[in-house]
Amino acid sequence: MYKQNHDRIAALIPTYTATGDTTTIINTNGSTQTHNTSIHTVLRHLARSQATDLIALKHKAACATGRTILQPLALAPGLVLCPFKVRIPRVAGDTSIGYINFHAVISVTTNPNKPYQSTIKLTGGTERSVLWTPGTVKRYLKDARLVISYTTPDTTMRPELAMIAQKQVEVMYDLLMFQSQLLRRSPDHDLMHILP
Repeated sequence: MYKQNHDRIAALIPTYTATGDTTTIINTNGSTQTHNTSIHTVLRHLARSQATDLIALKHKAACATGRTILQPLALAPGLVLCPFKVRIPRVAGDTSIGYINFHAVISVTTNPNKPYQSTIKLTGGTERSVLWTPGTVKRYLKDARLVISYTTPDTTMRPELAMIAQKQVEVMYDLLMFQSQLLRRSPDHDLMHILP
C-alpha cells in the first residue's frame, strides 16, 4: 500500500477507535483507510518504501527550517508531510500530532469550534480541524516550501546561494502578505496608488 499510493496521501491522522490508537489515512480523493498501527509505524513504513532514513530526513529538514522539532517530511515527489496538532491525547504517551500533505492543502481558515482553531481544506473535499491557529499552520506550510526547495536544489546554483535566494523569496512573500493585509484594513482605497 505505502509504495504504490504515496502520492495519493492527503493526511495521516492519529485516531482513537474501539481497538485503540490507530492511524487514519485520508486519500486525495476523499476516501479514508484505518490502519491498526501508530502513526509513527506508518511513517516508518512510508520512509522504508522510499528507501529513506527518517532521522537523516529530519536532520535535512532542520537545516532548511532552523526548527529542531516537528519537521516537514519530504518523503517523495508529491508527498511532503507537515506536522500539525490534531487532537488532545487521552493517554500519556499518545501523540497529538498528525501529518497533512503540503501538496493536498487547498486553504486554511479559522475554526469557530473550540478547542480547534483552524480548518485545513484538502483535495477531495475533505476538511481537517487542527488545534493550532491559522498563523501557526501557515508558518508550518511555509517551512514545507523551504524543505521542498532544500531537498530539490537547482543544480546550477551553489547550495548556500540557493538557501539565501529561498530565504529572500520567503521574506518578500511575508512583506507582500503584510502589505495586502494593510490594504484590506485601510478605509482609503486610494492608498494603493501611493504604495509601490
